[in-house]
Amino acid sequence: MKLGVTKKMASSKPGLFTREATGLVREIGFSLGVIIILSHVIGLGWQKRAFQFSGPMPLPNDMMPLGLPAIFWAFLICGLIVLITGYTVGWVTSTMPRSGGGYVTISRVLHPFIGYLGGWLMFLAEAFSFGLIGVAVFEGIGIFFGISLAPNVSLSWASDPTVLFVGGFGIVCVFAALALLGTRMYGRLMQVIFYIPAVITIIFFALWIAGATNPTLISDGLYNVMGARPSTFMNTALNAGMASNIPSFYDALLYAIPGAFWAYMGWYATTFLAGEVKEANKKLPLVLLVAGLITIVVYLAASSLSAIATMNVEVTTVDGHQWSLFQAYGYLSYGGVSEDVIKVAIPNFQSAWSTGIASIVSRGMGLDWLSMIVAIGAVLWVANDIPPFLLVASRTFFAMSFDRMLPESFAYVSEKWHAPVWAIIVTAVAAIPACIAESNFAGLGGYVGFAGVVGTDIYDAFFLTLFCISAMLLPLRRKEIYERAAVKHSTGTIVALGALSTIGAVWCLWVFLDQSFGWIIPGSGLKGAFKTMTENWASCIGFFGLIIVGIVIYLYYRYKNQARGVDMRTLFLTIPPE
Repeated sequence: MKLGVTKKMASSKPGLFTREATGLVREIGFSLGVIIILSHVIGLGWQKRAFQFSGPMPLPNDMMPLGLPAIFWAFLICGLIVLITGYTVGWVTSTMPRSGGGYVTISRVLHPFIGYLGGWLMFLAEAFSFGLIGVAVFEGIGIFFGISLAPNVSLSWASDPTVLFVGGFGIVCVFAALALLGTRMYGRLMQVIFYIPAVITIIFFALWIAGATNPTLISDGLYNVMGARPSTFMNTALNAGMASNIPSFYDALLYAIPGAFWAYMGWYATTFLAGEVKEANKKLPLVLLVAGLITIVVYLAASSLSAIATMNVEVTTVDGHQWSLFQAYGYLSYGGVSEDVIKVAIPNFQSAWSTGIASIVSRGMGLDWLSMIVAIGAVLWVANDIPPFLLVASRTFFAMSFDRMLPESFAYVSEKWHAPVWAIIVTAVAAIPACIAESNFAGLGGYVGFAGVVGTDIYDAFFLTLFCISAMLLPLRRKEIYERAAVKHSTGTIVALGALSTIGAVWCLWVFLDQSFGWIIPGSGLKGAFKTMTENWASCIGFFGLIIVGIVIYLYYRYKNQARGVDMRTLFLTIPPE
C-alpha cells in the first residue's frame, strides 16, 4: 500500500514524527551506493595533493622511502583509517537504515541532543562543501582548459572573484533544481558524470606512465604550455630558497596528512541515504568497504605516478641531495614564492596539478586534442562531487525535521518525485557563504572562512567522532537493536572496531583543529590564521555562532514540542518509520 507523505498519525495530539512514513523510496542499488561515495570523495583534492602538500615542504628524491613522496604514505595511513571507520559506521547504520544515517544512529544510541548537534554540524559541513565545489568547478575550468589552450587562449576570466561566485552559485542552483526530480533521476545524472571521467582517468594513468618513461615529453609539454623548460623551473625554485631548509620525512608526512584526510572526507556518504538504499540492512557495510578500497587504490596510484612522472626531469644535485622538477614545480606552485618572482621567469605559469601533468604530457606529444579530453575529465571529477554533497546535507536536514527537531515543513516530500523539496532548497541557500569563501567575492573570503575547507572539515570530523562512538556503544546501550542486525558480529568485534574508529576519528578531528587554531582562537599566534585579525574574529564568531544558533533552535523546538504534548525523550527509544 502506498503511504501518503502528508498523512498525519491518527491521534488527538501530534505524533512523535511528522507522519507515518517518510515518503522517500528505496531506489539506490549497490553500484549507485558505491558511486555516491566515490563521487563525494574523488573530486578536487586528489588532483592536486601530490604537489600541493609536497611543495611547501619539499623533500629531496633521495630522502623519500622507496622513492615515493610523503603524500603517498599519508594516503596509505589515512586509507587504513578510512577502511576501518567506513565499515564500522556502515555496519551500525545498517542496524537502523534510515534517512539521516549517522544522525539517527547517534540520537538513538547516545542522546537525541547529541544526535541533533552532530547532525546540525554535518548539515553545515555538507551544505558549505556544496557551495565550495560549485565554485571549484569554475576554478577547474580555468586551470585545466588553461593548460590545454595555452598560450593561444587566455581564461583569466575564470579566476575573477565575481565570475567565480556567480558561476559557482549558478551551478549550485542548477543541481538543486535537478535534485527536486528525485533520487532515481538524480542517480542517473550521477552515473553519467561519474562514468565519463572514470573512463578518462585511464588516460591520466597512461600519460603519467608515458611521462615517467620519457622525460622529454614533460620538458616539451612545459615549453608548449608555459614557454619555459624544466631548467627554468629548477633555477627559479632554487633561487627562491627551495633547498635551504630541508624537512625530515616525518615532518613532511605530518604536513601531508591533513591534505590526505581532506581528500578522503565523505567516505561514508551513502550512510546518510540509508533510507533510500535497497537492502541497506545487508549491503551497506559492503558498499562502504568496496568504495573505500577503490578510493585508496586511485589515490595511491595517482599520487605516486604523477609524482614519478616529474621526478626524472631536470634532476639536480645540491649539497648531496637530489632535486627534480617534482619539488621545483610544487614549490613554485604552493611554497609561498611571490607570484611576481615566478612571472618574471615563467610568464605563462600554471599551478601544478596531477591531472595538469597528464595534460602537459599530451601537449608534449603534440596531441592537443587529447589534452582537451584530459581537461574535460578533470572538470567532471570536480563536478561529480556536487550531487553527493547536496544529497547528504538535504537528507540530514530532512531527518531532523522529520523528528520535529526543526520546522516540520522541511520534512515535506514530493509525492510525485519522492524528493525532500524544502530540505533541498535550504541546502542551496546555506551554500552561499561557502561560495563567497571559495571565490573571495568582494574580498570577503577571509571573513567567512568558517565556511571554507578547514571549517567544514572540523564540523565533519566532530560528527564522525560521535558516529564512531555510537557504533562502539550500540551493543552495550541498545542491545535489542544490535541483536536484530542482519550482518552479525560479536559484541567484542563491534566494540573493538568502534574503539579503533573513534581513535582514528579523534585524530582526524585534531589534525583539522591544529590547522585552524589561528582563527578559532584569534590573537593566539597559533597557525592557521587569516591575513587580518578582523578576518580571524569574523570567522571565529561565525564558527561558534552557527553552533549556538543550532543549540537555540533545538531548545526552541524541544520546548514547543513539549507544549504540544510531544515527548522528545521517546526519540531515544524509537526508530523513525520508513
